[in-house]
Order: sequence, then structure tokens, then C-alpha cells
Amino acid sequence: MKVKENLRLIGISMLFVCGLTACDKPGPAETAGKKIDQTAGEASKKIGEATDEIGKKLGKQGEK
Repeated sequence: MKVKENLRLIGISMLFVCGLTACDKPGPAETAGKKIDQTAGEASKKIGEATDEIGKKLGKQGEK
């Protein structure tokens, strides 16, 4: 009985270890997601810079 229990625990442990190593490499969806996140971050930064420039120009127009 103990032998079966030990073998089962060893098998479960091996599946767990194999599962962890399989998650090591990013898949195509994860890679695409990272690229989308980077692009969105860059776009957000550019929009922020453009908004600042517009604010400065509007402030100068208001002073005139």
C-alpha cells in the first residue's frame, strides 16, 4: 500500500515539475500581448506630450 502511495506522490511531483518548466517559454499570445502593452505605453506617452504642448500653446494664446 505504501509503495502505491509513494509512486503516486512521485508521479504527481514529476507532473508538477514538468508543468513549471513548460511555462518557462512565452507563447505567441504572451509575446503579442507584451508588444501591445509596449505600443500602448508609447502611444500614451506621445499623447501626454502632445497634450502638454497644446496646453502651452493655449496658455500663450490666452495671454495675448
